Amino acid sequence: MRRAVSLESFMKWMFLLVALSTAALILGTRLHQSYTRKLDEAAFMAERAERLLSIYRFEYSSVAEAEEELGPYWRPCMEGEPAEMQLAIGGGVCGFVIDYEAIYADMVEEERYLILVGILGLIVAVELAVFLSYILTRPLRRLTWMCREIAAGKSVRVPQSLFSPSEFSELIGSFNDMSAQLARWREVQRQLSRMDRLAALGEMMSGLSHEIRNPLASMRIQTDLLRDEIERIGAGDFRGEDIRDAEEQIRVLGEEMDRLNNIVVQLLSFVRPRPAVVSPTRLDDILPWASSMIGPQAQKHGVRLVLKCGAPDVKVMADGEALRQVVMNLAINAIQASGRGGALSISVGLSQSADGREERGVITVSDTGGGVPPGIEHRIFDPFFTTKKEGTGLGLSIVQRITESLGGELSLENEAGGATFRVYLKLAERRIEG
Repeated sequence: MRRAVSLESFMKWMFLLVALSTAALILGTRLHQSYTRKLDEAAFMAERAERLLSIYRFEYSSVAEAEEELGPYWRPCMEGEPAEMQLAIGGGVCGFVIDYEAIYADMVEEERYLILVGILGLIVAVELAVFLSYILTRPLRRLTWMCREIAAGKSVRVPQSLFSPSEFSELIGSFNDMSAQLARWREVQRQLSRMDRLAALGEMMSGLSHEIRNPLASMRIQTDLLRDEIERIGAGDFRGEDIRDAEEQIRVLGEEMDRLNNIVVQLLSFVRPRPAVVSPTRLDDILPWASSMIGPQAQKHGVRLVLKCGAPDVKVMADGEALRQVVMNLAINAIQASGRGGALSISVGLSQSADGREERGVITVSDTGGGVPPGIEHRIFDPFFTTKKEGTGLGLSIVQRITESLGGELSLENEAGGATFRVYLKLAERRIEG
């Protein structure tokens, strides 16, 4: 993985390169001028010597005399070295070439102070580059730290620095204002969240009190009637019908108690769900269980139960008991929606994902009722929301919570001929097709 270069290092090297380029440009220009001047001086001396020879027929007596006349930038040719100029010396001819080493040495000697100043300037430029990069990047580092703290949910404030440029000071001020506004917004969110929880609690208590009040009122009426029957039986003024009425009232009391118990059980399942134990689970096992547990209830309400297996031996990552609770809640809603003469269908199998590359296990529960009334599809999973005269409104909320805890998806297909709920679950062994 490529590591990003820090802004401080980038600016430090940028300032250093600028200093090096400036120093190299100044020194290079001065040295080039000195080099050009010395070459011109050497050319002038060579031209002067040749003019003396051609006009005045002058002849040097020795090589040393010619070297003295040509100056320090010419030297005699070495053996095999091509000559740039030839002079008559002592009846013979001697070749000379420009002595570049002497030119360079003379250049260094002349420009030694300039070179020293350039080196000192370069050192100062390096220190200045470090200082400037620190001055310019320190506010950015502080802002980076501030952003990390804000992302972590903390409220921070960066103090202003006297050495920061005005633009950075303005930016830090804006960040401080933003941090303060975010802190106020988080406080508002906490208050809104608290109000939402209180509203949800109020709605839950309202629904719960309504659901409990109805069985209690019925139990109160049945208890009063039963007390009257017992008083008549105790007084000896009773008939055989009174005993049957008392038995019926006791049966109604038992049903209402069961209803209250069911309300409490559903409430506990919603408020304090049992932790799911996820393991490979066969979807096929749901069908025999549905036949024995849901079949009698469907028969009691005059609803025909249809069980289908679309693909055998499908294993999903789920909790078997949680899946049975999901199917039971969906099936009870479907039975109540279908009514007598209706049909309840429960099927298991495989389903393709949206992109068609991955398969998932699916449980489908459909009914032949009138479907979910239009306009309330988005509310049917809300706690205590129900369109039935009797019901807690927790069944579908529990189904949704369990499905999400298993990492699955819950969908609804609502039609005039009935509603279809599908629970999609991850396979224990994922199948990916090309």
